[in-house]
Amino acid sequence: MKKIITIVLLVVFLLMFASCRKETVFQARNLQPQTNMFLPGWSGDDSYLEQLIAQMTLVEKIGQMTQAERSDIKAGDISRYALGSVLSGGGSAPARNTPEGWYRMVNGFINESMQTRLRIPVIYGIDAVHGHNNALNAVIFPHNVGLGAIAAGDLEKGRQAAYAACYITAQEMIATGIRMTFAPVLGVPDDIRWGRAYECYGENVEIISMMGECAVRGLQDGGVSACIKHFIGEGQTLNGRNQGNAYLDRAGIERLLPPYRAAIDAGAMAVMISFSSVNGIKMHEHKELITGLLKEEMGFKGMVLSDWDAVRQVSGGTYKNQIANAVNAGIDMVMATNGRDSWESFIRLLTELVEEGTVPMPRIDDAVLRILRFKQSAGILDTPSLNGHGSIGAEGNRSKAREIASDSLVLLRNENNVIDKLRSYKNILVAGQGANDIGMQCGGWTITWQGLHGASTEGTTILKGIQEAVKGNANVTYSEEGRADGKFDAVIAVIGEDPYAETEGDRENNINIRGKDMDMLRDVYSYGCPVIVIMLSGRPMTIGNEYENWDAFIAAWLPGTEGGCVADVLFGSRDFTGRTPYTWRKSIDGEILYPFAFGLSKYKNQYGLIVM
Repeated sequence: MKKIITIVLLVVFLLMFASCRKETVFQARNLQPQTNMFLPGWSGDDSYLEQLIAQMTLVEKIGQMTQAERSDIKAGDISRYALGSVLSGGGSAPARNTPEGWYRMVNGFINESMQTRLRIPVIYGIDAVHGHNNALNAVIFPHNVGLGAIAAGDLEKGRQAAYAACYITAQEMIATGIRMTFAPVLGVPDDIRWGRAYECYGENVEIISMMGECAVRGLQDGGVSACIKHFIGEGQTLNGRNQGNAYLDRAGIERLLPPYRAAIDAGAMAVMISFSSVNGIKMHEHKELITGLLKEEMGFKGMVLSDWDAVRQVSGGTYKNQIANAVNAGIDMVMATNGRDSWESFIRLLTELVEEGTVPMPRIDDAVLRILRFKQSAGILDTPSLNGHGSIGAEGNRSKAREIASDSLVLLRNENNVIDKLRSYKNILVAGQGANDIGMQCGGWTITWQGLHGASTEGTTILKGIQEAVKGNANVTYSEEGRADGKFDAVIAVIGEDPYAETEGDRENNINIRGKDMDMLRDVYSYGCPVIVIMLSGRPMTIGNEYENWDAFIAAWLPGTEGGCVADVLFGSRDFTGRTPYTWRKSIDGEILYPFAFGLSKYKNQYGLIVM
């Protein structure tokens, strides 16, 4: 009898263990907010936090204000300096870029923080901006420009997409133990030459507000704290220069505030400040806008975070003076990166500034209170580390990402209804580097900061999706250069931008088609058959009158790892529902080719009439 009972108990234990280890898969149709144990929200009662601050030494307070890059610290630093946060910069990953590798690293930092005198947990942050994009083989979603294309066509579908993409991102982050992402971007780009235009939802403030709110809710319902960015004016800089200067009067600033208000109302308790300047003053020392507008006028109670080593860009001449200017302006936590000396010097110099009275102690206490509020809202004061359950790259998550990516595609041209005829063609040439390049589909902020060409992570290329869709019904030939023997019924040519991020993506003049893509197009025009052009880009590119050579033109933006989405619309039953989130001009300041929210259906002609 005892033996039977032992066997039964063992079976029950194994079943319970298996249920705890099952994959975290997003249910595609369940988009309602989820109850979770990680984000109870800030209670509004600071009494416990104030008691905690009263026990803290100056070393412990300044430690909480310090955020260091993972590669710049070693064992013992967190406990010695009571560091408040650790982050991964773009592309910064543990030696073993696996969920287990991430989990062990992150929880190693957390466990060390729990050995400090007051046991205040460290929080780990990362730029998970379109999926858990530093983690190898995670699901990568369309960049925000693609999500904005969904919303420009259907507001409710856009809301659902933003929520779902961020919820899945959060779940895959949770599987690696990470609880904070520097997302979403809430900028309003006025110039698409800006290298961060694809990180934004488009040019329409109302859509940005709605999508940002849904993104915050999705992340936080999924168990991850959002850090909205970058406050404020980054999309208004002269000539679209990243980290440049924006000239804004009060009305100009008011135009940009709704997305931040909506995200804060949705529960965001962290705001990252912009690298850029407003009216000649670096935002990181703009006390009028950080303390006066954000904290006092808008009533923001959470943590204000600096960008990557951005304090060194403010005025003052020396790092010590720059720290004083930034902290006194209202920066609460400083991303002291670009080497170990950066954060060690920050701690030493800020200590001197407080002891000298240059930075008042009430400013330090306010910063620490805001940081602790953020940690309380993230749930880490009560639950410092997670159980490590779940996985990344689950098939259900990929399926949802593919559905979202297909909804982001915008049909801009469809002469003679060629798209609807594709399924009848028997010989198809697929051409262009982008057709067989996961990295080009994903763009920047994917595995590395700037992104990569080639098979940088797991996914389905556009070519693979087409091959699978027509298998048994048509012959598909692939040539990157567009040169192949034979006669073809149609050519699908994939062109676009090389991956880039931030300043590397700034353009001085037009955003031209790459030379190698133009060479390929000239070759495929010679086949004398319909040419369908698919563009992979983070913004409208300069195409002048070249589009007149294209029978069909599809803006695919940066769809992420699930490139099979293109075949689902070209050869499947799904229709084009996306609309362009940016006004598309023939040249940067030229004639409008496609107005904001323009897009066609494959079952309609250019005039919106049903094709029978």
